[in-house]
Amino acid sequence: MERFSHISQLERNLSACVTLDPLHQSEEAWLMKIHLFYKGESAGMTSFTLNGYTEDEAEQVAKNISSHATLMKEIDDYLWGESD
Repeated sequence: MERFSHISQLERNLSACVTLDPLHQSEEAWLMKIHLFYKGESAGMTSFTLNGYTEDEAEQVAKNISSHATLMKEIDDYLWGESD
């Protein structure tokens, strides 16, 4: 895979444009970049490294971020700051 892109609704007013790029020609390491939009306005960018994921698995994570509690917590922390 050269590059994978997907737009997804994360929450009511929060959406993301997600891209996946392979890291170092590895078949199981991906850089997932997330451009966040809140109420249609750019809200920032963040990224995650996915290690140990096949191409199909990485694409499924990218398509279903809102189902991934750990990633959603990281995104919330990025947008609103860490909270207890």
